[in-house]
Parts: sequence; structure tokens; C-alpha cells
Amino acid sequence: MITSFRKRREYRFTSKSRSSKGIMSTVCAVLSTAGLAAVLTGVIKNGGQAGDRMGAAGFVAFVFCFAGIALGILALMEKDKFEFFPRLGFALSVLCAIAWSFVLYAGLLAGL
Repeated sequence: MITSFRKRREYRFTSKSRSSKGIMSTVCAVLSTAGLAAVLTGVIKNGGQAGDRMGAAGFVAFVFCFAGIALGILALMEKDKFEFFPRLGFALSVLCAIAWSFVLYAGLLAGL
């Protein structure tokens, strides 16, 4: 009797799918993080002076940060969805919000 040592194919059937809100949350978090890095780099190159363009870019990145938090919360409340992207987007957005809070607080202290 000849036996085959081939690995049996295993399938997992699930009705779960990727959450589009979770993916958008992650995209918003990545954009906010990139905006934070760009603004901080520009401010450091200008010797601590932030112009109008830096302020506008920082504001847009700050809005993306809170959009990522909101989308992450909405995506985590969805049923039968994979939770990797919602959790990633939410966590990265919260970390970015904390970083933006430090930047704003440092700016307020520098103005005093």
C-alpha cells in the first residue's frame, strides 16, 4: 500500500470580512503620523518657527488623527469583521493624538 505524505489542505470557513472603516482608520492614522513627522521636520529646519503652511498642515493632520479614532471606534463595534485594522488604526491614532498634544503644549509653553 502506497501512502502519500502530502500535507492535507485545511480550509477555514468564516463569514468574517475586512472592515472598510477599519482600513480607513489605519489610513487616517498613517496620514496623521506622516503629517506630524513632516511638520516637526519643517519646524526644526526653520529653527523653531512655524509658518502658516506648517500650521495648516498640522491642523489637517490633527483632524485626520481624530477621524482615525472615530473610524476605529465605529469599526470595532461592527459584527463579524476582522479586528486587526480597526485596532491598528485606533492605537496609532491615539498615539498620534498624544504626540500632537505634546507638540501643542510645547508650543503654548514656548509662547509664554
